[in-house]
Amino acid sequence: MRNKNMESKLSARDLSIISIFTVITAVLAQISIPLPFTPVPISFGLVAVYISGIVLKPKHAAYSQICYLLLGTIGIPVYSGFRGGLAVLFGPTGGYLLVYPIMAWVVSMALNSKKSRQVERIQSKGIVLFKSAIAICIAHLLLYLGGTTWLSITTGNTFYASLVLAVFPFIPMDVLKILFCIFGIVPIRWRLISRNLLILDNKQLDLAEEK
Repeated sequence: MRNKNMESKLSARDLSIISIFTVITAVLAQISIPLPFTPVPISFGLVAVYISGIVLKPKHAAYSQICYLLLGTIGIPVYSGFRGGLAVLFGPTGGYLLVYPIMAWVVSMALNSKKSRQVERIQSKGIVLFKSAIAICIAHLLLYLGGTTWLSITTGNTFYASLVLAVFPFIPMDVLKILFCIFGIVPIRWRLISRNLLILDNKQLDLAEEK
């Protein structure tokens, strides 16, 4: 009963962690480089999305990005370029933002769901890295699909024209972001788990309480 109650409710600790990753997303989103030929800037907010997915439970990862979107929706300038408001979220580039919660959830499900954590205990680190890479690539394809579809609808461009405008120029930088998350953040996740600084399941919590 205790475990079920813990899983169904967000504790103060959970809310704090979600808030921290919401802030991290808002901060990294400001590291953006506008390009003259496209309305979509190079933004490091994506790195925060993947970090959330790598180190948080699935629902917490999704909540952190939902909170980020909600903050921007009410006008707080958390989107890239210190922008906020409905006009940004539902503007031509808003589709890339709207898929953030789904992306974080996809990555976290692959790494931090209860089943994934159980399997990970018998997997090599190489397999976990490979699984991380697949999950992040799938999430990134969802970004391209959702964002480009929305851009096509709002601008009247064809899907291919929108790809040329808002996807193809970003692929090299996106590859670097993905590699950084796989080989930089996933190993940090292992260290945090081994030192009980990152608690992803109730078994870890029980052991921590006993100590």
